[in-house]
Amino acid sequence: MNNIIKLFMLWAVLMMALPANAQRRISGTVADEIDVIIGANVKEVDKNNRILNATVTDFNGNFTMTLKDDKSNLVISYMGYKTVTLPTAGKTVFKVMMQDNTKTLKDVVVQAKKMAPTTGLDIPAREFSGAVQKFDMADLDGLSFTSVDEALQGQIAGLDIVANSGNAGAGTTMRLRGTSTLNGNAQPLIVVNDHIFEIPEEAKTNVDYSNMDNEEQFSALLCVNPEDIESITVLKDGAAAKWGSKGSNGVIEIKLKRGKRGKTAVGFSYKFSGTWQPEGYKMLNGDEYTMYMKESYFNPTNTSKSILELDYNNTYGSIFHNYNKNTDWVNEVSRFGMNHNFYVTLTGGGEKATFRIGAGYNMDDGTIINQDFGRFSTSTALDYWVSDRIKFSSNINMSMTTRHNNSVANEANSKAYKAMPNMTVYGYDVFGNPTNTYFSMLPLSTNESYSGSVPNDGFHTSWELRDMFQNGNPVAYANLKNDSQQEYTLTPQFSLEYKLLGKENDQWRLNYVGDVQLNINNSSSESFTPAELINMPWVNGGDNGVGGFNNNRNVVSTSENKSLQFSTRHDLRFYSAFKNTKHNLSGLARFEMNTGNSSWQNRGVWNVPDGIQDPTANGMLNSAGAGNSSWRGQSFYFQAHYSYDGKYNLDASVRIDGSTNFGAGNKYGTFPYFAARWNISDEKWMNWSDSWLSMLSFRPSYGIYGNSSIGSNNQYNRYGSNGMYNGHNVIIPENLSLQNIRWEKSSIWNMGFDLGLFDDMITVAAEIYGKRTEDLLIGNIRIPSANGFSTLANMNGGVMYNKGWEIYVNTGKFAKIGKFSMKARLNFSQNFNEVVDLNSLYLESINGAENWQPGNLNYTRRVQVGNALGSIYGLRHKGVYRYDYDHNGYTLDSWSSYGYNETIEVNGERRAAHDFGEFQQYAHTANGYDVKGNPINTAAAAERRNENATCPIAYDQSGNRLTDAKGNPLKMYYCYNNDGASRYEFNGGDVIYEDINHDGQIDRYDVVYLGNSNPKFYGGGGLTFFYDKLSLNIGLNFRVGSKVVNLARMEYESMQNNNNQSYATTWRWRKNGDITDIPRAINTYGTGAHSYNSLLSDRFVEDGDYVRVQYIQLRYTMDPKKYEWLKKCGVRTLDFSASVNNLFCWSKYTGIDPEVSPAGFNPAIDYAKTPRSKSFTCSINLGF
Repeated sequence: MNNIIKLFMLWAVLMMALPANAQRRISGTVADEIDVIIGANVKEVDKNNRILNATVTDFNGNFTMTLKDDKSNLVISYMGYKTVTLPTAGKTVFKVMMQDNTKTLKDVVVQAKKMAPTTGLDIPAREFSGAVQKFDMADLDGLSFTSVDEALQGQIAGLDIVANSGNAGAGTTMRLRGTSTLNGNAQPLIVVNDHIFEIPEEAKTNVDYSNMDNEEQFSALLCVNPEDIESITVLKDGAAAKWGSKGSNGVIEIKLKRGKRGKTAVGFSYKFSGTWQPEGYKMLNGDEYTMYMKESYFNPTNTSKSILELDYNNTYGSIFHNYNKNTDWVNEVSRFGMNHNFYVTLTGGGEKATFRIGAGYNMDDGTIINQDFGRFSTSTALDYWVSDRIKFSSNINMSMTTRHNNSVANEANSKAYKAMPNMTVYGYDVFGNPTNTYFSMLPLSTNESYSGSVPNDGFHTSWELRDMFQNGNPVAYANLKNDSQQEYTLTPQFSLEYKLLGKENDQWRLNYVGDVQLNINNSSSESFTPAELINMPWVNGGDNGVGGFNNNRNVVSTSENKSLQFSTRHDLRFYSAFKNTKHNLSGLARFEMNTGNSSWQNRGVWNVPDGIQDPTANGMLNSAGAGNSSWRGQSFYFQAHYSYDGKYNLDASVRIDGSTNFGAGNKYGTFPYFAARWNISDEKWMNWSDSWLSMLSFRPSYGIYGNSSIGSNNQYNRYGSNGMYNGHNVIIPENLSLQNIRWEKSSIWNMGFDLGLFDDMITVAAEIYGKRTEDLLIGNIRIPSANGFSTLANMNGGVMYNKGWEIYVNTGKFAKIGKFSMKARLNFSQNFNEVVDLNSLYLESINGAENWQPGNLNYTRRVQVGNALGSIYGLRHKGVYRYDYDHNGYTLDSWSSYGYNETIEVNGERRAAHDFGEFQQYAHTANGYDVKGNPINTAAAAERRNENATCPIAYDQSGNRLTDAKGNPLKMYYCYNNDGASRYEFNGGDVIYEDINHDGQIDRYDVVYLGNSNPKFYGGGGLTFFYDKLSLNIGLNFRVGSKVVNLARMEYESMQNNNNQSYATTWRWRKNGDITDIPRAINTYGTGAHSYNSLLSDRFVEDGDYVRVQYIQLRYTMDPKKYEWLKKCGVRTLDFSASVNNLFCWSKYTGIDPEVSPAGFNPAIDYAKTPRSKSFTCSINLGF
């Protein structure tokens, strides 16, 4: 029995060992001709192609696996390589060599049609009738741009791009074919990968587009890394209608790079840029400033005034040692900036899938101390062909940007120009010992209510210098104040394409394309102003009495904005396949829907403990607010395209948009578009030109846009609390319900012409267009207050018209001589804008009431029907009065005092006039000189010498002096009809303004049109030279005919406050007889005197014309195959480049930079923004 049991157990063990022996363990290595392959897929597959087991190779390319079927096959695959199939029978160790899939493809000649660059229907480029222009970013490889709008400057015909400032991350202002709206964002719509890329306007609850300065917004394009962009297409006419109301200002479509089939490739690039500011205004030094200040305080009363900060009296050590310097504040706040840009990509793909992953980091220090901009971005693109009918695509883009710029109002730079140059950067004690801390101006010498001065005891700041006290120490502000913004954007997008009918181009096709996208945007800002920046006690909660001084003592504020938008789009795209191939019909039906919500909150706190920057810390609440909004929209879009023989082409589309911004009956807007294209060069009767004419076409189009940018909830009655009554909260209406507001509509016509020469070696595109916008949406309209409200939030009330033309010329490589060749590009554009009609109440609210008068250091904000938006209005400047009224020489009193030595001719002899009592009868013989030949210092004598004889006397239209009943000349006044302090007698050394209506006074009725800030002519271009592996790339842009209000120069030549002044003021008027264009110094701020020498006039309206060389780049591309050491390192591509950027700018503009654009109702105004920096860039690009 025991033996039987033993035999049974032996049999059982053998039976168990048999399957173990069948599950054979194998191992192997997977490699290509260069190195091992990491992550290759290794599968065991049976005869029915079922997967029995699978694994992947490790970091050494090795794999191990237990086989489950001895008759199975081993299948090894990896993206970009040809799949390998091996039998497993009888083998346990495998050495697999894989081949690049791209090398196994046979050469195939494909006659592919070049397609139109825009998205939607696939239309051959020769049949497309819209006004579009495409730009390839590969042309700018190696150049350093913070955002793509900088790269586009001067490259697209009709697109005017102006840098907001030289601050890090400031962005640009873009206008495509002018400005056509008064309400909402006037910039072109940004579309990335066929989806709108921007913060929805409904989420921008506190943005006033009509009153923006040139730093319009924290540019959305800063969130797109230029390294991720493959190409850019700009839609200019009705072709943008497919984007609905958001595309009413034109569309910029950005196509991001995607993966390509082939071996996995790694790319790396690094760019370094050094930046510096161009030379700015030359300002007074400390000594010159002191002399100017003493004179400006003396002139109003002809008495000197003692101000300790200007007296250089060492008795007062606390003041003397801190106010005897020559500080160049602009130089102190400027620096050499550095920009580092790193970028890495991983791309590849096989038969079924392609991928691309990119990540970049950019850090820009800026040219102002303690200022920087940082951006980290990633872009992931995946395309997966499930079958020959189904394709799945995804795009996930994320960016995080940070910006720190000392202040959102350019404080560091503007404060530097204003600061007292005799003041020190770092403080000194009373004995002259350095304190090694930033100097903070001593407490103001004032009473407790900050409403008046007290004598300065040497330990305070003089009351007269209170504006300088508020301006403070610019270096301290730059280094100690914190103003920063952060923005986080995530846009995941997923799409599915399904070919419902045919799959090939010669078949009838019906394709479904559906996608969804989330747009997640979070932004925040923080601000901290430490107490040491302004030296004053805590009084009245920060508002110091009637003096109105906000001491900003340890003020902390923060704000947050969050928005989330979900959008989905579903397309049916139809393509015909007629037996008669001359006929071609295609169509698109699209449904779009979006929904979103946003929220915002802010909080500010005063007087937090020193060193604390947390707004939740204990302090006095300064401000607080919160809100939210939601929106929904849907649209239907239908498009049809017909072509006969590629020669005659027709396009039609209609877009139906719905918006909750409008009331019942107006929620939907219908916007049609029609276009045609006639390829004249394809006509048989044009065969004679085939050898040199490759394209001649005519493209007319007409379309209607809509605009819904009025914000949400206008159609509802809103209520809110307003205090208490009898112990209960009072609820009152907050608005008038607006049910009848309509869509703003723009109708645009376009006539385009295309010319191609010598097989498109030279291509020319010309466009002529007109755009009429009706039912302009306008906001904050004044109404009678009898109904309880003084304004309407919005209404339709105006018409605007834009017209113009543009030409774009591009060449392929020409002038080929040996290894040398070149290519060129050039574009010209002209746009004319006109406000055709505007609601009269709205005009009054913009232009001011009847009692408005022009004021010092201010521009005239005005809109006038018949002129362009951005027009400039002001007075006409005629120089500076050479003489005061007393020195006129026309009255007996004046002659008796100052002209009695003038010679006259009596009986043939020249004698002094004072020898004769009756001067008038001999006046016609006077020559303006005394008996010694010295000039007589009166206006009348100067007139007789044919010199500048200006003095403040009124003249009629014929140039005759206006006189009183006694024959005495009438004086010139500012606002004579205004009783009180504003009435002012002009004096010698004051500015001469033209008295347009000759009523003896300068007032609002003398304000005239001085030009507009829209360029009459703008464009750009470039040249690229090639020699073997070397290339030289030159880019430029220009603007002609624009006017700029140089408010900075107005400030720096005003001489009416304590700000530092331009060196030009050293040529100021000082005494009667001086001939100059710089008026006298009158310090109105410190003395209470009056002066009107800084009214806006054409003295400060300058030509903004310029030609700028944007970059000069030298690039060298190496061939790694020629260098064994590079080949061993796996290097596939290697190139180096170096460039200088913004090095040359030719302009007659006297400011720092003529590149200023109008914004909202305002013309182009130069506030002494931080100028665009000059820079050099060195870069390296590596591919493995």
